[in-house]
Amino acid sequence: MIGYKSEYEQLVREGQIVLLYTGHGDSFGEPAYYADYPVLAPELAELLIRKKIKIVGMDTPSPDKYPFEIHSLLFRHKIPIIENLANLHLLRGMPRFEIIALPLNIDADSSIARVIARTVE
Repeated sequence: MIGYKSEYEQLVREGQIVLLYTGHGDSFGEPAYYADYPVLAPELAELLIRKKIKIVGMDTPSPDKYPFEIHSLLFRHKIPIIENLANLHLLRGMPRFEIIALPLNIDADSSIARVIARTVE
């Protein structure tokens, strides 16, 4: 489980994009990737909502499992979810970067997307 920690109250600022690196993305392509992945604790989801973050992205296939209550909670608060991110470990320790997400322009509630991180000076 991707749990809540009190220090996140100071780390996460209002309006940020939050990326969660769990290391689980290293198992992409293996059956365990979709069967056994960490999910967001409800307390962490509530923090993201309180902080009015713009987007949450992660290196897992989903922030939750059936019945997808975290999905519903985040979507109700207009927080998009970016799943299956790769190479998040490359961003660790970077003081500033921007995220560019390019989803397909289709009439649906989800889409594949090209997601790019770019360093900012």
